[in-house]
Amino acid sequence: MQKYEDTPAAIAMILFTLGAVFYVAQLIFMTEAWLSANGVGAEAIPVARVLGLTWLGIVVVLIRTFINGLAGTGAFFTALIIAQIGIFLNLWHQHFTADLEVSIIDDAGIVTVLTALLLFGWSRIRSKT
Repeated sequence: MQKYEDTPAAIAMILFTLGAVFYVAQLIFMTEAWLSANGVGAEAIPVARVLGLTWLGIVVVLIRTFINGLAGTGAFFTALIIAQIGIFLNLWHQHFTADLEVSIIDDAGIVTVLTALLLFGWSRIRSKT
């Protein structure tokens, strides 16, 4: 947390990172069960694992910011913010407009909290990136 020089931002980013680790575990190690619970067939396993590996890369860079500091991470955080807001908007759009067999409200709620944590943390550290 010392590398962030902002305890509330560091806590928010730690919580966001833990949420990302949760999704990495689901997408890489529990792929079939996660897809099945969301009404998606086994044909989506490769895509889900690619998504999980992408999130693994994000988690690694987030952990590195705690070790090496924030200098030079502006582009990473900009890309992460854009992706996270896109995920947030997509899930809520699906929830309100799509006629889904399986509810995605749990994922939409989790992503809403993660997005709020990310935006809060980023708003406090963006001048240091």
